[in-house]
This record gives sequence, C-alpha cells and structure tokens, in this order.
Amino acid sequence: MNDESQFNGRPTYTAQAIKSDTESMVFLGNPHIDNLVSIVIALGAEIWESRQRMLIIERLLEKEGRVTEEMIEQYVASDEEFELWEAKKAEMTQRVYSVLARDTSKAKPFNSPFPY
Repeated sequence: MNDESQFNGRPTYTAQAIKSDTESMVFLGNPHIDNLVSIVIALGAEIWESRQRMLIIERLLEKEGRVTEEMIEQYVASDEEFELWEAKKAEMTQRVYSVLARDTSKAKPFNSPFPY
C-alpha cells in the first residue's frame, strides 16, 4: 500500500484506474459517426437534466412559493415523484433515441433515384 491509498490516515485499499483505449476505438464503422452519436447522447442527458431541474423548480414553487439554487440542489424527490421522473425519462428516451434502432436494411443514399 502506498501513500496515495490513504484517506484521513486510514488505508483505502483502492488502486488507480487503468485507462482504457476506448478513445481510439471505432464502434460504428466511422469515427465521425461515433462522435456524432456521442454528442447526441450527451445532449439528451443535458436535456433530461434541465427537464428534471425544471420539475424540481415547479415543485418548489408550488410548495414554497420561491426557489433558490440551494433549495434546488438539496431537493430530494419522494418515491412517487421519482417514479414519475423515471417514466418521463423513459418516454423521452424512447421518443429521442428510437430512431437509432430503426430498420435501415432498405435505406438508400440520399441522391439515389426514388422507386415509384
């Protein structure tokens, strides 16, 4: 055990994370497509975070009539609210990302002739 594995004088028995080479891997056949999909997923997470924060703001305004950043950060959802949020998140995920699972077996390039 080395000095880096000490926490407040107590041993933690942790090891440094082993960095993987996923940044150099291509998962979808083209690194640009991988980057675009990563962006879309990250934007979806940002949108959900904003939506969830808005739900908290709305709840605090209903209950308290005012909102501060501290109130938002300290808010703890009830079990009922958490279940509602999970359902809303699942609905949003389905709406936004279902297109990624569509059948593209008959897809054609944009400039190909349209079959009438």
